[in-house]
Amino acid sequence: MACRRPASTRSRTAPAACSRKSRLPCLARVVTVALALLSVAAAPAARARVEAGATLEPLELPTLAGGVEPLTAKTAVNVILFWRPDQAHSLDTLKQMAQCEKIFGGKPIHMVAVVSGAYPRAAVKAAVDDAALHVPVLIDAGDELYGKLEIIQHPLVVVADAKGKVALSQPYLRLRLCEIVHAHVRYLLKEIDAVQLEAAIHPPRASFPDDNKANIARRFVKMGKLEAEGGSCDKALESFRKALEITPGDPEALAGVAACDPSAAKPIAAKE
Repeated sequence: MACRRPASTRSRTAPAACSRKSRLPCLARVVTVALALLSVAAAPAARARVEAGATLEPLELPTLAGGVEPLTAKTAVNVILFWRPDQAHSLDTLKQMAQCEKIFGGKPIHMVAVVSGAYPRAAVKAAVDDAALHVPVLIDAGDELYGKLEIIQHPLVVVADAKGKVALSQPYLRLRLCEIVHAHVRYLLKEIDAVQLEAAIHPPRASFPDDNKANIARRFVKMGKLEAEGGSCDKALESFRKALEITPGDPEALAGVAACDPSAAKPIAAKE
């Protein structure tokens, strides 16, 4: 109830909420509520997010092998995989990162895989062994790191520099994952410049014989669907648009665009 003055100043007895003695408690309650609302509103801004430009805090986590390992290293480029042993996309990413591990050989790269402490150690070990991945597996006991970084999507590959600044936060990709991760690693190692990085991530579109165009378009559509399922609608839209450039009016590609970004469906359809 809001505080109001009595209707008549002659009235000797004011409502309880409006008595002089109650005004201070009333104001105190208002201030308390206001401060609580401000703290709630400010809370998300204080929480870290794993996105390009963010900085990972240095910390150590227990490992599957029984030791302790830092999440990031100050003397190397950091490659971090967040995954789940009960998810097909995560298991596929483990195998792709095992291929990356071979490519990274000899370079100053600190590579780790982070998994929730909720999973049985035996299941985690079996998945890593099956993928032939030979990097430290960090156990996030109580999901404290996952919660702090607000990670709700799996798998997620993060590339960060020696200071922990994130350069890449890549959701699941069935194709070219290692190529994209390696390009960012090379950029942070100053082996390539920004122009070369962009060219590696988005290679120039090759020209294809007419009889192969339909097959290429179908690949882009399939890639777009996988990227959309993985939660990466921006990349999915790019794949669907490439399919439409090759085969304008493709119904599946148009449906994919509409699902990811309804406002973009008409402009693309108009290019037929």
